[in-house]
Amino acid sequence: MLNRIDRSIAIFEENFRAAKSAYVLNTSLEASACASAFIGQDHSVSPEHLRDAKKIVRSNTRLFSTLGRGNASQVVAATISMSPDPHAAMESIRKIHKALDKKFFNSDYLVLAATMIYKNCEPQDYDRMIARVREIYTLLRRDHPMITGREDLANCVLMAISEYSPDQIARRCEEDFQALRSFYRLKNRIQYMACISSVFDGRSDEKASRISSAQKALRQEKIRFNGDAFSIIAAVAMLVREKDMEQVAETISDTSRKLKNIRGMGAMGAGKRIRDMIACAIVIDAYANDSNGQVRDTAISAIISAIIAVEVAIISSAAAASAAAAASSGS
Repeated sequence: MLNRIDRSIAIFEENFRAAKSAYVLNTSLEASACASAFIGQDHSVSPEHLRDAKKIVRSNTRLFSTLGRGNASQVVAATISMSPDPHAAMESIRKIHKALDKKFFNSDYLVLAATMIYKNCEPQDYDRMIARVREIYTLLRRDHPMITGREDLANCVLMAISEYSPDQIARRCEEDFQALRSFYRLKNRIQYMACISSVFDGRSDEKASRISSAQKALRQEKIRFNGDAFSIIAAVAMLVREKDMEQVAETISDTSRKLKNIRGMGAMGAGKRIRDMIACAIVIDAYANDSNGQVRDTAISAIISAIIAVEVAIISSAAAASAAAAASSGS
């Protein structure tokens, strides 16, 4: 396990540098979002390969499209760079995004959802999966209209990929939601966790207890999450055996410290919050290497999508603040 973690850290560093090279004007936060998309891969990407993928993305999208020029566009480039045929991969993601755009308001989260569907589904299943995502989102919004928004799209994709019907998975989510209320107050955080836990089998009260225990173990190592990153806690709790949780939390903390040594991942770069999330993905990937493939893939996808969603939100907020400051100074 430790050997795989060290190897994954080395690969992340190489991909982080490749992203910085391919997107020279972007920040360490944006580069870490791009590099996060590769977690779980056994090989790094070259800067040239990523630059080529970037050109493909730009040349196949409209000028103001979030798919090609939004805050998640690097994730699209990272995704197609993994394919033996990046042009075909780009065309598939473009079609998925276009179909999603007819059912949801356009946003960076829609771009993330499109890449997730591309990576997890066969072409013949794209339309069915998109319809399932829309139905699940509608059911979540029916149950919790005040807290369900576009930031839930990635989790809806993970729920749609499950073997359960939209009605079944929405009911499981609500049961887990109600069980989690015994441990948490903020309903938006509860929903992020319930969406992930609903994909996993088990009694709702037992899953809620495991999530609470996992959070305590992570906090013991000074690993704290907020907002939609709470879905990471649920993914870790569902995959890690309770007897291993304290050791896994300690390993995540150690991994985060190692990531800090990468130039651009320190306090003046991506920062501890992002490092801790990336460390979770790297450690869980190594921990679950011999686990059931579908269970492992769901947990890793949940963590990586949460990392990227959080980074996209931070980047968007920073851009909005910058634009507001510029407008204020110009008035």
